[in-house]
Amino acid sequence: MRIYCREASEKIEAIGPSRAFATRVQLEQTVSGPLELNLHPHQSVLLMANALGGGLASSVTVIGGTYTHSVTAGNFDTIASSLSFNVRKGSTLTWRYLGGRVNEMKISAEVGAAVVCTYDFFFRDATQVSDDISTSLSISAVLPFTFIQGVYRYSSTETLAATTTAGEPIQAFELTVNNNIATGAESRQLGSNLNTLLPATKRSTELTITQRFDTTTTYQRMLQATQGAVELFFRGATITSSSGVDAFYEVTMRFPKVYYNAADPALEGATDVLSMEIPLDIVSDNPFTTTGKDIGVTFKNDISAY
Repeated sequence: MRIYCREASEKIEAIGPSRAFATRVQLEQTVSGPLELNLHPHQSVLLMANALGGGLASSVTVIGGTYTHSVTAGNFDTIASSLSFNVRKGSTLTWRYLGGRVNEMKISAEVGAAVVCTYDFFFRDATQVSDDISTSLSISAVLPFTFIQGVYRYSSTETLAATTTAGEPIQAFELTVNNNIATGAESRQLGSNLNTLLPATKRSTELTITQRFDTTTTYQRMLQATQGAVELFFRGATITSSSGVDAFYEVTMRFPKVYYNAADPALEGATDVLSMEIPLDIVSDNPFTTTGKDIGVTFKNDISAY
């Protein structure tokens, strides 16, 4: 976490015998910075809901002691529309960052690594407090998701992508959700040095995958502008359920309407395997209704509600 509070300033000129500036005034305050975590069955739920600016609906599953949490993309007008953090720096000092919204979320994974999530935040305000947060801190015993627990599925529709058991081999992916939050004059007002609002503008959702060139299937998807759907699915450790039936920590990221934007393999060195870095165009499956979406995320864990 590298979140900082900064104050803009202006040095004022004055006519006089000195060539130096005469005085200085303090202007607007900006509180921002990145938070980097692994993709986690417990810790990523609220952060993901904030990053998508949408709703978070929790429900119990048929397996006792396990719950699903469905995150929908929205307009920052429901639960988790803003987050606040207490951050202890040193042994006694705590900073409180208030009213935070994720401007950009990036999730990346590659062979031989845990899945990494980076959240770039803007906050409305920051204050230094005397709260001792050490007694409320704990480290989850549940492990984060790794690349080997994931599968990439592609099909013609969202339903088929969710039900197909076949996965397509990929070697890496990077998902970026950018809310393009306005933080200039349009988010401020006369009489305050703080961001009064943090309005989100057009959301951009981008996915890039790295894939071996085994067949020309993906190349044909690009040439023919084939509409498809993608699902990124991760299954982690076992959840001990009250019903005695095993369940698993899971996260599913769904993209109901995608187009392959490039799929031409690159010729590299003599000992390299042909591979492709494929950007996918992601758009809403129904842009003229409130239920249309470009991305949806579902978690399964042993937490009843957030």
